Amino acid sequence: MTAPAQWTANPAVQQAVQARDYATILRFSRLAAGLTLEQLGAAGGYSTSTLSRLESGRRAIRDVTELRTLADLYDVPVELFGLATAPGHAGGSTLAATVDGGGGTVHRRNFLAGAAVVGAAAALPASPAPAAPTGPTIEDVLFSRHTAEPLPGPQLAAQIAAARADYRATRYTRLARRLPRLLAQAEAGRSAAAVGEQAAAAQRLAEAYGVATQLLTKLYDNGLACATADRAVQAAGAGNDPLIMAESQRLAATILRRVDHRGSAQKLVLDAADQLRTSGAETGTSFHAMYGQLLAVAAYTAAIRDDRDTAWTLLAEAEQPAQAAGPATRFNTTELAVYRIGIARKLGDYGAAVDHARKVDPRSITDAERRARYWEDTALALHGRGRPTAAFETLLAAERDVPEEVRYRPWSQQLTRDLLSAPAGHGLSGVRDFAARIGVA
Repeated sequence: MTAPAQWTANPAVQQAVQARDYATILRFSRLAAGLTLEQLGAAGGYSTSTLSRLESGRRAIRDVTELRTLADLYDVPVELFGLATAPGHAGGSTLAATVDGGGGTVHRRNFLAGAAVVGAAAALPASPAPAAPTGPTIEDVLFSRHTAEPLPGPQLAAQIAAARADYRATRYTRLARRLPRLLAQAEAGRSAAAVGEQAAAAQRLAEAYGVATQLLTKLYDNGLACATADRAVQAAGAGNDPLIMAESQRLAATILRRVDHRGSAQKLVLDAADQLRTSGAETGTSFHAMYGQLLAVAAYTAAIRDDRDTAWTLLAEAEQPAQAAGPATRFNTTELAVYRIGIARKLGDYGAAVDHARKVDPRSITDAERRARYWEDTALALHGRGRPTAAFETLLAAERDVPEEVRYRPWSQQLTRDLLSAPAGHGLSGVRDFAARIGVA
């Protein structure tokens, strides 16, 4: 993954900033985000040819208003275009500057609330204090304090796809900044849909709330995640796509498990698997991938409940759909192997977890978000096995690969504290510098 701080530090970008070469800045931003001209055009209402001309300099930017519109669409810090920042953002404060000493709930809530202000400006110099949150939040959408105009269905679908890509690439800053408007647009689309379009609009709304739930889960904001997961299930119920319903139920089960309703979570995800299996959708790789993932989630939930036999039985059942899904799907045999590491770790079998981790090449895991899970389970298993040096090396690998995952997730914060406080960790070279980088005192 190319983090915002990396692409903005590129000498070619810095030269373009000095020369006010907006075309080059736009092109670097899009390539860093891994988006095509078609995806970006659909999300912003531009034609592919227009964006191509803008990025090549063959089409001039008309005025400051259009420049701000493009900065928002491309997620370019407005300072790179020589524009003033939003009120309350003087000094170019970064996400790193918002870290509280423990990197706990307060920090993650501030991250979500302030994402509209901070956003991609994480590449800019830090100020002593965090910026005051401005702009709409997910809560504003949930309580109807923020609304938006509806978008055409294909355009909204493209925006949801881009949001999902941000999540899978662990671009959490970018995703949090864009989510409130996306949710408001999806809500508006559902309300304005004609009779024949209501099911499709409801499905898009379910998908949007599903992405929100995934981000909130990552940031351990369980209260908001419960609300968005419930919205996703309700919207999916008004649609007619069994795969979207299954995904919404999977996310709801994850939240139930997180708030210690593990029995209910287990029942919900297994019921979702049964409903999917009998839905008539039992064809194609997407079905096999979703069905296998539901079984794997149920296995992981059983491991958290310390139900060893059920955990391994369910994971074995997930093997066949994982193979049928094929390597091109998000849930496949490699993903199943990552679940195997996590289940062994949750059951306290740290040696087995480390052995399972050795059999997985993280480079074969396409999604950065899933590689993050590999790094997490492997680092924690190594630490549990009494190998602090290897655990710290895995933390460093995770930081290089998925920096936002390491910065905001409790597992990395707690593991770093454990390494700092344990006698075996006192001799680890660089551990204190690492702790400072991720905000651990």
